Amino acid sequence: MYKYVKKFRLMYMNKKVKICKGFSCAFPDKIIFEGYAYIGPNAKFWGEGKLIIKDNVIIGPNITIMTSNHDYNGTKLPYDSTNILGNVTIEENVWIGANVNIVPGITIGEGSIVAMGAVVTKNIPKCSVVGGNPAKVIKTRDVQEYNNLKKQDALYLKNKFNASRS
Repeated sequence: MYKYVKKFRLMYMNKKVKICKGFSCAFPDKIIFEGYAYIGPNAKFWGEGKLIIKDNVIIGPNITIMTSNHDYNGTKLPYDSTNILGNVTIEENVWIGANVNIVPGITIGEGSIVAMGAVVTKNIPKCSVVGGNPAKVIKTRDVQEYNNLKKQDALYLKNKFNASRS
């Protein structure tokens, strides 16, 4: 199932992506990193749909991201061999905590934070803080402060990567 991990790691070695031990993935050709990213230990990505991870994204340990699901309304029980694909997009400046599960077809809005243990079953609006099962908006970040930090290029991963290379 997860047979392309070594090849996948090599694709992102010495780039702006840090992938920790225990990472596994399927369909790595459909997983796209658009900028700086940190992937915590034991992350599992199922990229049969498409998984897009934008710039300055931090993903905690033990996360599972699925981009396909079985068809339980098909011709067999409990499901048939049809896979229903759903792209997942993680917008820029998102922080996803430990032990989070993300189902197919989800967009996590720019600047959002997903609390530890959340199960994301619906799209998350920009600058939202969400948690729970299913994940719900707990509060909204200060959008003006977020925009000020973004304008100043105060990006944690970018600064960390560049500092370690000097």
